[in-house]
Amino acid sequence: MAGWVNPFPGRAQTAQEVLGKLRTAYDAMRDVQVTFTQKVTFAVAKVEQRTSGTLYFKKDHNYRVELEDQTIVTDGETVWSYSASSHQVLIDRFNPDDRSLTPERILTGAPSEYSAALLGREKAGGRDLFVVKLTPTSEQSSLKSMKLWIDDDQWLIRKVEMTDFGGTETTYSVSDIRIDAGLEDSRFTFQIPEGASVVDLR
Repeated sequence: MAGWVNPFPGRAQTAQEVLGKLRTAYDAMRDVQVTFTQKVTFAVAKVEQRTSGTLYFKKDHNYRVELEDQTIVTDGETVWSYSASSHQVLIDRFNPDDRSLTPERILTGAPSEYSAALLGREKAGGRDLFVVKLTPTSEQSSLKSMKLWIDDDQWLIRKVEMTDFGGTETTYSVSDIRIDAGLEDSRFTFQIPEGASVVDLR
């Protein structure tokens, strides 16, 4: 985090102001590395799954998500999705216009596609966090709602909770954020492991 300066100090009073400061903080970044835990709760089966991972993100649709069993990488043109358990790589074209929740859209709060409400504030991990609920305005959305926990110190997302129409709840809790670490472009291409099967959908 050294060398990175909060570009938008001060308080916020509405959901729109919080998302605006989140966007300003995002615009000031060159790249970001996020360590997180993922919890998925399936409403029907009452089953809970947990995993940990790391997100590497750089402007212009470059991101890499490394989970315990899966790695997803894109350079803004091609998407590679590798499953360690099946030792298989799926390759497809990157489509910036689809409605999937890419890290970039989560980081910016996707304000143009959601109505936003400020639910209040919570303290967690020694931080004072705003809680913003986003409700999709499109009937084509796969999500029923999304909540963001955003700190009022650096205006960064510390937690994301997404609920789909089947009641499945996916929560990402951030444990560490590194801004402008100088991520190399090579991190956003995927080297296919030896012996892996490849399915090219392009």
